[in-house]
Amino acid sequence: MKLSNEEEQRRLVRQWEETGRQLERIRRESLRGMPYNWQDVAALLELGDSCPARLDGGMGMVEMQRWFMKARPKGR
Repeated sequence: MKLSNEEEQRRLVRQWEETGRQLERIRRESLRGMPYNWQDVAALLELGDSCPARLDGGMGMVEMQRWFMKARPKGR
């Protein structure tokens, strides 16, 4: 049976939705099984301490992402 373009598109959307759910489940399971690494946590806390605070006392999301990109190891 040949599907119309609209039917095929709906089928593909449903398939990608299901695939996305499965990938998210796999990601969560992978993170859940990850051992606690105090060095990673300490590095993130140190990064937070080294960021200059904004005048309102908080950090904007865009500004924080910029700092994360600067601190990211090269080649990743």
